[in-house]
Amino acid sequence: MSAEDMTQQCVPRYVIGEPGRAAALVVPRPSADLWGRKDTVLDGFQVDSPNGAALAYVRAASVRGLSHRAYAKVRQDAYGVRVTGDGRYLVVAVADGLSAGALSHVAADTAVNRGIRRLNALLTGADQAAVEWAPFFRDLAADVERDCRDDLFDRGVADANSRTLPEIAATMATTVSFAVLDLIPFDSGHRVVMGTVGDTSVWVLGDGGWQPTQPVKNDGADLHSSATHALPLPAEPVRAAGWVRPGEALVVMTDGVGDPLGHGTGEVGARLAQLWRTPPHELEFTAQVGFARKTYDDDRTVVAVWPARG
Repeated sequence: MSAEDMTQQCVPRYVIGEPGRAAALVVPRPSADLWGRKDTVLDGFQVDSPNGAALAYVRAASVRGLSHRAYAKVRQDAYGVRVTGDGRYLVVAVADGLSAGALSHVAADTAVNRGIRRLNALLTGADQAAVEWAPFFRDLAADVERDCRDDLFDRGVADANSRTLPEIAATMATTVSFAVLDLIPFDSGHRVVMGTVGDTSVWVLGDGGWQPTQPVKNDGADLHSSATHALPLPAEPVRAAGWVRPGEALVVMTDGVGDPLGHGTGEVGARLAQLWRTPPHELEFTAQVGFARKTYDDDRTVVAVWPARG
């Protein structure tokens, strides 16, 4: 029995629609330059209150896309999740390093890690309204620029500190979305505030299907465009706020899943809504995030949060 057959006995391969030939033919290959960069990372855990009661269930996965697997390129997505120091808020971050930059995974990691630390400092002991997204993203863009220059210098790039900002962004840049969920419910559910630069997206999934919290990518456009805003270049963030009610899920994703999802009304939306009505096992969730569908071969990253009932 092959290793693939053994894997299929443990975790099924998820296919939505026509899988295409690449799903069956691509052999994953590691990047010879970055062995420490994982092909796939995942998490599944429960967030508890101080008295041990369940507050929320989290599933997260980042899966290298077929294109990067085939050409031995690293996964350029990143995600992060943490509870603020006072236990009040759950902070989610998802970033998508731009494939045009060979080192964009560096920018994605910085945006997630530094962004979550900044939000924790802003929110601990404070209200969600304390987050002013425009200055937050300006500071985060500076963080990303500084870390990118340091990374280039560590790689032996002598002119790292003299390169222009557009030159840095051409080497490493990232989109990113942040969502801050209040773990204390009110009559309407859990309040959530969001800030985004680029085409990562935040959704609420419930009985009514997929509800976008911001304009859907290429919505109403005659021609689809791959152009997007990205850090460390300055950009005006998209801000949003809403509610996640009992039985619903907050879902943050890169366009590796967002593009095939579209408006959430098609085949992909229906299938994922069925699979994610309740929290699946983290291994199954990871396989579902990496579903096969023809022409969609980008990295896939999703963080989903189901507030506990009651």
